[in-house]
Amino acid sequence: MTSDAAPPALDGILLPKRGRRAVVLADGEPPPPRLLAAHLALADLFLCTDAAGRPYAALPRLPDAIVGDLDTLGAGVSEVPPGVTVARDARQDTTDAEKALAFALDDGCREAVLLGAGGGLLDHALHNALLPERWAGRLRLLLADAGTAALRVGAGESCTWDLPRGTTFSLLPLPGGARGVACDGVRYPLRDAAVDGRGPATVSNEVAGGPCG
Repeated sequence: MTSDAAPPALDGILLPKRGRRAVVLADGEPPPPRLLAAHLALADLFLCTDAAGRPYAALPRLPDAIVGDLDTLGAGVSEVPPGVTVARDARQDTTDAEKALAFALDDGCREAVLLGAGGGLLDHALHNALLPERWAGRLRLLLADAGTAALRVGAGESCTWDLPRGTTFSLLPLPGGARGVACDGVRYPLRDAAVDGRGPATVSNEVAGGPCG
C-alpha cells in the first residue's frame, strides 16, 4: 500500500503491536532514517542482516545482533561494536533475511517488520516479497519501505483498516490465487472476485473514504 500519510502511521494501522516485536534491517535499499527510527521505537529486538546497517554509529540504536552468512560483511565483522551479538549461519538454503526471522522467532518474537528488503538483487527482492506467506503461522510479518508496505491476508481472513482517503493499494495473488474476494470502501469495489493473476488487474486501487476491508 502507498499513502500520502506518514509511512510509520500507515504501518501502525496495518500491523498494530500485540506482542514481542523484531525489526529486521536487510541489506537492500536502506529505509529513510525517520522510518527506521519510528519502527525501532516499538522494537523489542533489532537485527541487521550481514552487512546491513553500517556504519552502526549512524543507526538510531545499535542492533542486538548481526545475523547471516556474513559473506558480505567479511572482515568488517571487526567493526561490530562490543555487546552486539554476531550470529553466523553459513547454510545456503535460507537467505540472510530468513536467518534473521528465525533468530527473532527463537528469541520469542511473534511479529516482525522487515526493512530494506527491496532494491539490490532482483531475485532476493522477489523472494523477500513472498516471506509473509512463507512465515505465516509463525510470525506476523510486515514488509515496509519509504512509500509502501505489504502484508499477507490469508484464506478466510477478514480485515478492516481505517486508512486515509486516497491511499493506493494492490491485491497481489499468492500461488494458487484467491476466490471470493470482497473489498469495500474503495474506488473499485470487489464482490466475490477471483484474484489469481489471470483476471483483471488488482493493482493501484484507492481508498474512497471510511474503513477499507
